[in-house]
Amino acid sequence: MEKVNDNQLKSIPEEMTENGVTRRQIIKTGAAAGAVALMGGFPNISSAQNKTLNIVRGTYFIPAAQEIAKQQAEEFGKQAGVKVNADFLNWPDLQTKIGAGLQAGGVDVIELWPVQNHLYANNLVDMTDEAEEVASRGGGFEEYVLNSGHVNGRYLGIPHGNNAGTIAYRISAFEKAGVKHADKGGMDMTWDEYFAVAKECKKMGMPFGQSLGHSLGDPIGFCYPYMWASGALEVGDDGKTILFNTPTFEYALNKFVQAWKDGYDETGTSWDDSSNNRAYLSGKIASTFNGASIYYASKRRDDGGKLMNDTHHMLLPKGTAGRYHEFGTQTMGILNNSENIDVAKEYLKWWFQPENFDKWWRVQEGYQLHHVKNLANDPMWQDDPKMGIFKEIPKYGRLRGFAGNPNEKASLAASKYIVVDTFAKAVQSGDAKDALEWGERQLKRIYR
Repeated sequence: MEKVNDNQLKSIPEEMTENGVTRRQIIKTGAAAGAVALMGGFPNISSAQNKTLNIVRGTYFIPAAQEIAKQQAEEFGKQAGVKVNADFLNWPDLQTKIGAGLQAGGVDVIELWPVQNHLYANNLVDMTDEAEEVASRGGGFEEYVLNSGHVNGRYLGIPHGNNAGTIAYRISAFEKAGVKHADKGGMDMTWDEYFAVAKECKKMGMPFGQSLGHSLGDPIGFCYPYMWASGALEVGDDGKTILFNTPTFEYALNKFVQAWKDGYDETGTSWDDSSNNRAYLSGKIASTFNGASIYYASKRRDDGGKLMNDTHHMLLPKGTAGRYHEFGTQTMGILNNSENIDVAKEYLKWWFQPENFDKWWRVQEGYQLHHVKNLANDPMWQDDPKMGIFKEIPKYGRLRGFAGNPNEKASLAASKYIVVDTFAKAVQSGDAKDALEWGERQLKRIYR
């Protein structure tokens, strides 16, 4: 609309202009256009004045991704005319922050880990329309997103994929331990074979490492798949029957206890999601379950590419019941007690635009797996053959609570670290049977 100045407005008769528009309507239209301009083209924000948007996300092991996310939040604030605070917390602290936000407010946008959208279902804003728009624009959500991203058919936030883990290992150490073709990656090991390599590597002074502390990434990503691969479940597909303390799992957990002594750094019971990264990068361990962050860091070391060239990835080993990965989508949600729901919605709609989201996603070089199908064919995947195995993970993915449905009980069990603590108790006491009985009791309290 062409701008109309005050003198021109005075010359327009009140009753009607040539095009059938009154002076009063022109004034109202001009005022509305000015308001939209002040809000950077976000007409769904009711009023930008004195609004502060508080965004809480987990820290990113890829520093560039966190920096971009922060810069993008600031850019949205400038465009929308609102103040934006973007905080990045250690992963275990997110649930504490959610609880505080529900009690006292002050949290608008929150990053949710897999199944937490079920745990906080009554506290999240329905964003089904916005999520489906993102899916449609991207060629549809990937299957793992469809299996974990919604609650009772509704999206309580917008799914944005997840960082998936593989076994990162030192090629030279595996070759010295007798593994053939370790430089090719993608090896198809069983857990017994993997533990045998750990034993040989520890003899050489470079054990394996595994986080068994209270952290949302590596401990859960290791323990749940090992449990499933050993023929045990938190709960059956009826959502009630606990199938945790099984003979096959007791046998497998005893094997893990022995492997822990023979082949692992035994301080791992207190490790979090960054401890194994530091141990690997400092040359203390030969292998660990981790996302792509170890490899990402190795590519940026000032060592002439030595560690990068000596690092490769493989899928988690197979057990007697098969191969599994614990995998579901993360979600960007809005707490329904937020006083800025309109601003929060506009922020998420803006951030998920390809020109913003894809920039954040690509800089992670495969650490964050794609949420929509179009990104499965993104040229980024051709940049480094050592990252190719990450694209295979979704086909082996299961959710917390498997074989039951992902729900608030599964999320509660994970937040209490019952499965992880069962592993920790077993290796600390040497008694797998007693640890399993403890874990079974805890799970029954939740699922029954």
